Amino acid sequence: MLPFKNLLLRVLFFLTFLTSFPVMKAQNLQEVITNLKTELTKSPDDKKRASIYSDLTWYYASVSVDSALHYGKKAITATEILKDSTLLAQIYSDLGAVHFRNNDFKNSERNYLQSYQIRKKQNNIAGIAKLNNNLASVYQSTFQYKKAMKMYLEALNFFESKADEKNINATKANIGLLFIDLKDNTNAIKYITEAIDFFEEQDKNVEFDNKLCENYLNLGKAFQMKKDYATAEKYYNKSSEICNKVGNKQGYAFSKRNLGNLNTLLKNDSAAELNLKISKETRKEFNSKLDTESNDIDVAQNLIVQEKFLEAKRILLKILPVFEKENSKENLLSTYKLLTNIYHHSSQTDSADLFFEKYVALDSDLVNTSVNKDTSEMEKKYRSLQKDNEILSQKSKIFKTNVIVFSLLGFLLMGFIYYKNYQNKQKIKLQKEILHQQDLATKAVMNAEDNERKRMATHLHDGIGQLLTAANMNMSVLDEYKKDENNFTKVLNKTREILAEAMLDVRTLSHQIMPNMLIKNSLADALRDLISKTNSPKLHLELKMEGLKKDLNQNIQVVMYRIIQECINNTIKHAKANKVEISLIQSNDMIEAIFKDDGIGFNPLKINSRNDGLGLENIRSRIDMLKGDLKIDSAEGKGTSIIMKIPI
Repeated sequence: MLPFKNLLLRVLFFLTFLTSFPVMKAQNLQEVITNLKTELTKSPDDKKRASIYSDLTWYYASVSVDSALHYGKKAITATEILKDSTLLAQIYSDLGAVHFRNNDFKNSERNYLQSYQIRKKQNNIAGIAKLNNNLASVYQSTFQYKKAMKMYLEALNFFESKADEKNINATKANIGLLFIDLKDNTNAIKYITEAIDFFEEQDKNVEFDNKLCENYLNLGKAFQMKKDYATAEKYYNKSSEICNKVGNKQGYAFSKRNLGNLNTLLKNDSAAELNLKISKETRKEFNSKLDTESNDIDVAQNLIVQEKFLEAKRILLKILPVFEKENSKENLLSTYKLLTNIYHHSSQTDSADLFFEKYVALDSDLVNTSVNKDTSEMEKKYRSLQKDNEILSQKSKIFKTNVIVFSLLGFLLMGFIYYKNYQNKQKIKLQKEILHQQDLATKAVMNAEDNERKRMATHLHDGIGQLLTAANMNMSVLDEYKKDENNFTKVLNKTREILAEAMLDVRTLSHQIMPNMLIKNSLADALRDLISKTNSPKLHLELKMEGLKKDLNQNIQVVMYRIIQECINNTIKHAKANKVEISLIQSNDMIEAIFKDDGIGFNPLKINSRNDGLGLENIRSRIDMLKGDLKIDSAEGKGTSIIMKIPI
């Protein structure tokens, strides 16, 4: 088992810090640090020197923990002499970030709270909101998820009230990470992607490049949890490239580490070994002993996959005291489990039992649900019972057999009860979600129908209504021209032309409401008529139908016609396509429609439902009303494919 929780917590440090720092374009972190040190040699005044120390503390946080702490102490000393409380609050906040990156959550919280007290006295609401974000990350790292989410949302609410887009998106990225911890990958990807979209749009500088380095890393982790390994690898590589360019050593180390873990999972041993080696060497430069040792867990994991158990055991026993001293529970949990695996493989039962008991005890502390905790306790009791049975077997084999049988029955019964309870909860949750989605679909269809009625009303009033008004006015003057045959004929002919145009508009509107072909014949005839009228030299449409019956439910015929009509309209408006292929297949219990074009395509994640996405929302709403399924497959430059299935 890969140290999953440990990875998430190590990645978490990236997005927690909302401290503002000077924008440095076209530079990396090392260049910025070098420039700041050069400024120190120019004998700056006391205030300028204190400010430089503060900036060095922040920039070194991603390069070297020891250097960051060194300049942090200098910054505090210089600032206390100046009695500059605003700068002092900033330095304490930066030191909280440094300790966090070094997995020292206790000192991280202590420094953040010192900064918090200063900003509270200053009534600095914006600064407090940023600290709420940072403290929330500390609480998330110590498994206080409810408290962390509360503080994230309070910070987000403040930033949104101030339209502070940079901090809004930094907070969204943090919330996305919390959703990863809660195993809600859909929301995690949503929040982190929104943050990435914002930072990609900004002018490139050290700050925003750092954000992209970190966000792509975490987005890769979310896709890895979804078992979309190809996408995860893509984002890890993107993170690695940006982190290396900007000089963020810890970010680069993490991206390489995650790539190594992914390679191990996919049994690509050589790539795993290379990436984990790069990660470990980079961590040594960063001067975080705990991070360096935790990287060895992944090396040991890779060795176990290759069945090099002795090498893996030597590594794990070497790093175990470090984790015990630092009380790094996530790393301890992974180490205990890997050692249990190794000793079990070498038939060293006592050692395997020892580390398994340590694993179970620690896992109970970290478990978030009472059900899982009870399950772990049951497993521990069952193992103890097995040992008791071995002792009792010396006295009575019959008694031993009975105890094992009843224990297994009890275990199975509890498992069955838990499964049924879980199944019922999931069923209730699914029913609520279905009702919610049906409600949304109903509202969407009602809105679409309301818009359609408004459009028809406007057409009747502005088009047909005006034509009839003009005809009425012409009729009113016919009496005046009874004796003037020339003018009488002109007015009469003009009136006929107006009425003919009004009749044509009425027929067009009537066809839009319900095509004549659909009323008189069937869906197949109506679609052939639609394709015939739409085909042009610039856009060629092909229609294939199989098993389509004339007695198909009228509602399904109307919806299917409207959906295909909407798809064609969207292609004409947006796709710049040359060819469209439409297939309709009817079986005993379903009708399936496949719509394909060779146009420019689009990114479904970036579609704006209030503008370009309105047509797609109409299609989705109509299909949801009939309890059907919709799948949209499109990418920029690769055309669009839409598959619709509606039960009969």
